[in-house]
Amino acid sequence: MLHRHLQKVLFGLACAVIGSASVAAPKKTVPLAGSPRAASAKASRFTFVAYGDTRSHPEVHRTIISLIVAQKPEFVLQSGDLVSDGRNPAQWDEFSEITKPLRDAHIAYYPSRGNHDVGSYYQKFVTEPFEAGGNKYYYAFTRHKNHFIVLDEFQDYDPGSAQYQWLEQELIKGQKTAVNTFVLFHESPFSVGPHGPTAEAQRYIHPLFVKYRPRAVFCGHDHLYYRTTRDGVNYLVTGGGGAPLYQPDNASLAIPGDVYVSTYHIIRCEVDGTQLKGTVITPDGKVIDTFIFKP
Repeated sequence: MLHRHLQKVLFGLACAVIGSASVAAPKKTVPLAGSPRAASAKASRFTFVAYGDTRSHPEVHRTIISLIVAQKPEFVLQSGDLVSDGRNPAQWDEFSEITKPLRDAHIAYYPSRGNHDVGSYYQKFVTEPFEAGGNKYYYAFTRHKNHFIVLDEFQDYDPGSAQYQWLEQELIKGQKTAVNTFVLFHESPFSVGPHGPTAEAQRYIHPLFVKYRPRAVFCGHDHLYYRTTRDGVNYLVTGGGGAPLYQPDNASLAIPGDVYVSTYHIIRCEVDGTQLKGTVITPDGKVIDTFIFKP
């Protein structure tokens, strides 16, 4: 945990410095969750989109947003790194401008916090992404009897921490009351990108997923697409939203059945009862992977 602890200390110092500085806030605070569309006629069937790592190349992010709007999803999950520097208000303003078509279409937006988002403006900008429980960094919400859990890896999540205890209770709640449970956070326990596996996530929260079996876990951080199933848990790394693409430098960590592609993309997720059908689409409309997750 030394690396993670040092990372948190540095993030905390950065937040303290920026909080004391005289820096103009973003032009407006945008409730990213937006105003969701009316529920679908058949509550057990709905569509959402997952993507992430939208920093650095705004022109790419714009094409991705156009692709998302064309899918007509009910809402979006974003796996983190919304901007390059979470301390820079101009970047949040640019992010707001790029994502405006989603709000215009009443497509709700549920993000997790990435390492690049750390700073005093994330909490101001992401004003109401959750319905109940958690806080502005980790939270949960329910759609059509499906439970969605969003974690924050830049607060403690080791066993005994408040977030760990909260996560287990949310997983239990999902197991007892939801048709499906989905989880979203930034740094994946398993990845073939240059960042590779996140040791703490693998050690602390992967065992909880093995125990409580969410239908799928969405992550980012490595700027590529990766699908793997480990110990019965389905993981999707979706980091192709606009950040510079990464190559699968740790491809030797893949196991049979894994899929990985270095490309910009979104994941169209169609929920039908206990089944999740995924279609991975590039900005030019090419389908690079499809999958079905079910009990």
